[in-house]
Amino acid sequence: MFRKHCLHCFSLLLLLAPAQVFAQIAERHFEKPEVTFVNLDESENGKLYGKIVPNPEAFIQETAFRVCQILFKEKKEIPVVKTINYKVEDYKGVSEKTGELPAVNVRFSSSYLRAKFEALSKDSVALYEEVVGVLAHELTHVYQNDDGGRYSELGGVIEGLADAVRTKLGYKDYGKRKKGGSYKDAYDTSAFFFVWIEKNKTTDFIYKLNKSLAPDDGKKWTWDEVKRITGTDVETLWAEYQSEFPI
Repeated sequence: MFRKHCLHCFSLLLLLAPAQVFAQIAERHFEKPEVTFVNLDESENGKLYGKIVPNPEAFIQETAFRVCQILFKEKKEIPVVKTINYKVEDYKGVSEKTGELPAVNVRFSSSYLRAKFEALSKDSVALYEEVVGVLAHELTHVYQNDDGGRYSELGGVIEGLADAVRTKLGYKDYGKRKKGGSYKDAYDTSAFFFVWIEKNKTTDFIYKLNKSLAPDDGKKWTWDEVKRITGTDVETLWAEYQSEFPI
């Protein structure tokens, strides 16, 4: 029953992802990366991943395509990713991407998977959605622009974009937005703000924001790009966004 449940979830990822959240990349224009997968954890934690994701290579390729549908509109915009080396192992963390294109590495923590499974009251569907969401975040890091490797300076926008993609795919709850913080805070805080801009101010904002981080455009990225894209400076947008929350 567990395996059947997860196969059903994978079918939903392939067939029922909401079309309105995607940009225009067609599957025929997407070059699937070669995926090398290895599960280094032979314990029950590692086996749990195999139950949740019975076909990891196809799962990773399909999620990569969905990510690119949000980030890009034309084939020429997609960076060349030849190989994704993905491993499941027992380590302290959640997941991370390392390496440089065209071959990158992604690892996922089997101990985190087990802890999340217990926290979700052993709900296999909810656990599957968490696995997809974490993967979507890391695959965004694989494909997204970063203004030529300026992560240390622009971590807020880069991590915010990764979680914005996860949110648009339906694997982070936009309804859990909270008042406070800064648009530079990264992850949920920045992501939900970016999605709010796209919903209320500027169509395809996520795509345009990623494009503004292109490494070969001859410009050093600043938050002024938000005004160029939307017509309104980021501080004003943030204040309006914050005003929508109850006091």
